[in-house]
Amino acid sequence: MADKTTDISDDWIIHPGETIADVLVDRGITQMELAKRTGVTLAVISRVISGKQDISPQFAAALETTLGVRKPFWLHLQANYEVERRNRGDAR
Repeated sequence: MADKTTDISDDWIIHPGETIADVLVDRGITQMELAKRTGVTLAVISRVISGKQDISPQFAAALETTLGVRKPFWLHLQANYEVERRNRGDAR
């Protein structure tokens, strides 16, 4: 269903963690391996991928170093997700 404010389907508004999960699958990297490479706990990785925790600037920088996907990409995904969540009145 499309949101009346933005006309964007809920299917298109995804948490950045879903994109991380896709990158990991594409590259054959486990969550545990990502945790080790980024210096972030497995619990944090799991919460981000499940959409229960947002991407911080520090984590975005670690993703850039580890995955080669630039920090601004991750921060823009997060910012866009937050805007759409606010537009829908979805507060966490």
